[in-house]
Amino acid sequence: ARISFYGDFLYPLGREATLEDYYLQEPEGSFTQELLACRTEIWDALHSFSMGLCSVSPAEFIHFGTTRELLALVTENIEDYEYLGWQRLVTATVDGRADFAANNSVIENAASMGTGAYAEDSFVGVGASVGAGSIVSNVRLEDEAIPAGCALSGGWLRTGGCVVRAYGIQDNPKGTLKDETPFLYGSLNGFLEKNGLEEDELWDASDRSLWTARLYPVGEDMRQAVSYALTVCRMSRGEASAEEIAGWRQARRESLYGSFNQADSLKLIGWREQLRDQILVRKFIDALLQGEDYQDALHVFGDGQISEVQYRLLLEAAEKSGFFEKIRILYSLSRYMKKQNREYDGVSYDKIESLCFREIQDVVCSANTAGLAAGKRFKAVKDEVNVKLPVRVNWGGGWTDTPPYCNEHGGVVLNAAISLNGILPVQVCVRRLEDFCVEFESQDVGAFGRIVSLEEIQNCHDPFDPFALHKAALLTYGIVPMEGKASLEDILKEMGGGLYLSTQVVGVPKGSGLGTSSILAGACIRALSEFVGEELLYSGIYDKVLCMEQLMSTGGGWQDQVGGVTPGIKYITTQPGIEQKIHVTPVELSDAAKRELQERFALIYTGQRRLARNLLRKVVGGYLSGRRDSILALKNMPELAVLMKFELERGDIDAFAGLLNRHWLLSQQLDAGSTNTCIDQIFLACEDLIDGRFIAGAGGGGFMMVILKKGITKQQLRQRLHEVFQDSGVDVWDSEFVYE
Repeated sequence: ARISFYGDFLYPLGREATLEDYYLQEPEGSFTQELLACRTEIWDALHSFSMGLCSVSPAEFIHFGTTRELLALVTENIEDYEYLGWQRLVTATVDGRADFAANNSVIENAASMGTGAYAEDSFVGVGASVGAGSIVSNVRLEDEAIPAGCALSGGWLRTGGCVVRAYGIQDNPKGTLKDETPFLYGSLNGFLEKNGLEEDELWDASDRSLWTARLYPVGEDMRQAVSYALTVCRMSRGEASAEEIAGWRQARRESLYGSFNQADSLKLIGWREQLRDQILVRKFIDALLQGEDYQDALHVFGDGQISEVQYRLLLEAAEKSGFFEKIRILYSLSRYMKKQNREYDGVSYDKIESLCFREIQDVVCSANTAGLAAGKRFKAVKDEVNVKLPVRVNWGGGWTDTPPYCNEHGGVVLNAAISLNGILPVQVCVRRLEDFCVEFESQDVGAFGRIVSLEEIQNCHDPFDPFALHKAALLTYGIVPMEGKASLEDILKEMGGGLYLSTQVVGVPKGSGLGTSSILAGACIRALSEFVGEELLYSGIYDKVLCMEQLMSTGGGWQDQVGGVTPGIKYITTQPGIEQKIHVTPVELSDAAKRELQERFALIYTGQRRLARNLLRKVVGGYLSGRRDSILALKNMPELAVLMKFELERGDIDAFAGLLNRHWLLSQQLDAGSTNTCIDQIFLACEDLIDGRFIAGAGGGGFMMVILKKGITKQQLRQRLHEVFQDSGVDVWDSEFVYE
């Protein structure tokens, strides 16, 4: 039975329609018993529904029935319908204004689309080109060149294989051989003549039309089918080789009519959905790379939900991407999974998050350990070396020294070295031993260990190992090889004795925010350099400490080690790049400015220990996921560091205090966890005594810093805190800037 959409499907929806009248409606074909049976089923299915009329505005009835009309509509005339929201590019991997059109298509950057061309439901890959005024539909192009004025329409067949139909934009499929039907770059008659073909090679029936001509060989896959279609194009010009014509003759071929009737609709739908998923995933990634918050970027998926197919495509894209793109994809995906409380393939959000931070660690570690000494042998020139270093206080640009931000944008930091309670608290001792062994001691935690095998030292990645830092120092300096087998005893014999390495941080509470861990690493490197008689420049120490931190999996930035290893107030910068080269500029203060800063600067202990690792991941995560407040804060922090340097050098401590206040607001904007009720209450308790406030390190506990008002003493501040907080541990600690 021949069914009409307009008549047979719409008539039953009329409120006053009857089944008897429906049977009498003039059919598309002829009245048959099969037609009556179909109409009965359609009536039963649809008559309970009624048709409604929805008048939309703005709206316009737009007719297009031929290939040429379609091409003109989506390319030349698209501006006429902009008021309807129409645009040339719809669900495509290209954005902006283009001189071609695309719908549900992947257009690679290295592909070429000619002026006035149109791609729908297609993949136009690297090296592919589509000629001006051509259409490609449901095809995958890799490196093929589609000539101008050509339409390529692909599809899969239920009988197996794939076919790509090629015809001219102006061609009429219903035109006959007798009418000299235009075909591609000639005519059907010309096609036969140019290639020495007989009519029976194209037609089985008397209808000698383009619609029924068996022109299109069936390929095993899309690539072969496209190749066959381009052969048909060359045959239409008379440019095909004898080998190509012979291959065309031997192939199983289909007509427009036959290929449409045998189309595998399910495969076609699957192909279009696959393309759509690829496009949406790419648009999501592009939005992330443009700095968009991942939650806003999720809108490309329509309902904001990532399907299992899209999840796998995201992981595949991450694996193939560069460093900065990969970590953004992974972190944003982990945030989505956490917020939705969703797993994919049994994988939870924390596994994806760990992949992200492991990638950061591996890439930064690889860059910073590439130049480690390999195979070098050392001789001990001293029996004992003791190194004592100050701690550091951070003022401007904090967090811009942290990977991956510093790798992508470079870092700018202002900090200073200070002593606590009259001593340099970071202390390291290296001593020669008679026995050919290595002894480690961490006096802070009362841990002591004696090591006789190389493998024990090479295993330095456990953050809970009390000697992880000691091991990393020997590995980074090159005294012990990073990997491979060797005799520890032989290494020590060549050095002239065993080695004792002891570390301690005197009188500084854990989680202080004063950078003690990185400074301790710097003290180890300095002590080892003196022990083996090498004069190591500051830059050499910085590089080796960066290596140590990556080996120990502690993450974090580079400002802490510079703050303690190098005396004075420093303006520290790096350029973008995976391998960070640290440039340190001393900030020159007048004697009067030094005295005023010393008198007005006070260090307050909160009595609370802060957890830097949690804050570190949160802040880095905010940056990677495109959180607007995080991005703006990190962008503005370097500027404040520059202004702080300027005000200190001209001796304006009041202006410096004001800049500290502005930076404190940015730190809270970057991460609300940098403050808490206790910190807020301490600042509030002494608000009338101070002009500037800030927090040491990552915040959330540890030490706070203030700039006192002129005329206010540290003793007055101490007394106020004792009155308010009594024996809670909140107190002013004695500190002095260390300039030498």
